[in-house]
Amino acid sequence: MRKLCIFIPLLLLLSPAYGYLLRFTLYTGSEMTTWENAQAFCREHHTDLVTIRNEQENGIFSGYGWIGLYHKSGSSIWKWSRGDELANYTNWDANEPQTDTDCAYKSSDKWRTNRCDVNHSFMCYDDLILVKENKTWEEALVHCRSLDGGNTEDPASSYGNYSYDLATLITPYDHTYAREKVQEATTDEVWTGLCNPAGEWLWVSGEQMQYKNIPSCPTNGFCGVLEKRGTTSFQIRDCKLRRNFFCYKRI
Repeated sequence: MRKLCIFIPLLLLLSPAYGYLLRFTLYTGSEMTTWENAQAFCREHHTDLVTIRNEQENGIFSGYGWIGLYHKSGSSIWKWSRGDELANYTNWDANEPQTDTDCAYKSSDKWRTNRCDVNHSFMCYDDLILVKENKTWEEALVHCRSLDGGNTEDPASSYGNYSYDLATLITPYDHTYAREKVQEATTDEVWTGLCNPAGEWLWVSGEQMQYKNIPSCPTNGFCGVLEKRGTTSFQIRDCKLRRNFFCYKRI
């Protein structure tokens, strides 16, 4: 099996790091399969086959293989696997799409079609989850870590035991995407995985802290939020306040 984990905007060929929101995983080599099998695999182990909604996303991911784009025989309407969303953006290669093929794959920056029963590499993605329930930061952590049915009696235990966690916002794209998503929240702020358990700021998922302007004064009991109407990367609030929160699936 050959599996490559692609994190926006970086391609990592080593052990995957945590913390990127739109996480793409490329399966190739012995994992090459048909479009329908790829769809079923992605839905079981990730969110779905990858959806590409604009030029920026198409440029960020430069892999090769099945994407979530398909249409039913005899129809000219192309849809994405995730929710049957209509494809408002496409990037077809010359002479594409073919009229006698129903599934799409990505080859470099361009998209091509093929019979759905042909074996290709394929691309899955994991999405950011906005939970519209008002919980304290620690309650939110327990909720995220219970999404895979795991034991959450000790929410502060090793982050490696969980498939889901409170979200880490690392890259500019993370923040842009999260700020779009936070507009759907029912609270003005949303908990992230930023916390200060012992006088030192860290991401609960174990990611390296990248913020330089975070307060260094005593801030025990404070945790990080993303504001719906703010422009900064983060704010800090009393962890006992109740807010909506972001979870994400880790690899």
